[in-house]
Amino acid sequence: MKDIERKCLQFVLRYYKPGAWDTQKAIRRFEQKNGIAPKSNRRIYWYSGVAAAILFFIVSGIYLYNMNTNANNDWMRLVADNSVRAYTLPDSTVVTLFPHSFLSYQPAVFAHKKRRVNMSGKIYFVVKRDEKLPFEVDGSFAHVKVLGTCFQVAESSSSAEVCVVSGKVLFTAKDQEEGVILTKGMGAELVYGEKMPSLSTTGTINQTAWATGLFIFDNTPLSTVLKELSDYYHVQLTCDETDKKLSSQFDTDSLDEIINLIENVMDVKIQKR
Repeated sequence: MKDIERKCLQFVLRYYKPGAWDTQKAIRRFEQKNGIAPKSNRRIYWYSGVAAAILFFIVSGIYLYNMNTNANNDWMRLVADNSVRAYTLPDSTVVTLFPHSFLSYQPAVFAHKKRRVNMSGKIYFVVKRDEKLPFEVDGSFAHVKVLGTCFQVAESSSSAEVCVVSGKVLFTAKDQEEGVILTKGMGAELVYGEKMPSLSTTGTINQTAWATGLFIFDNTPLSTVLKELSDYYHVQLTCDETDKKLSSQFDTDSLDEIINLIENVMDVKIQKR
């Protein structure tokens, strides 16, 4: 008898379909298939009870699984609309979003299982160092992996650029293992469709001035200084004496103040148009 009951349970499990379950039909189908004469109502009720119990555990299991899966799959989305926005992530990493950029992560697993974020646009990262949990950034086709550093990722539909202010990062195409390692002052660009980023030959640190509020010049030719300031403030700065070099830091608050400081320190005259 136990063998028959075991077969019955196996049959119920095999043919169970959500939304189309009828315990009485299932029992009759099992009895017909195995040449068993119909039993008393008591035995039918027993089978029905077993089937109902099995159904309860199956449905409960599916429900709990879905609840757990949904909890783990929920994404937190951080957005910058028309202005720069800064956020602190659960691991104390600070992200500064350029206007119309966004970043998303999974709070249920972030900071203790997987420090991974998705992004679009341009974002400056100051990552909290954790050697056991590397910080990873996914764009639409670029990937960056770090331990702890300050860097910027800027991605458009045609290319992705990474520049490093401090520390070290690995910059690869998405789903690729080989890439380029970038350290302080280095930058690289990945063109959409390519498998390997290429190193950038232009200055990179002051590309993050919008997020840090600071310009950094280290023995920089005055011609380069004026070009970076012109690009940032959308003006044209020129000077007749461009062979001089500048080592200094300036807040981004006032261009006129920066010009006055450079003119006084370097004894030059700067024209602004």
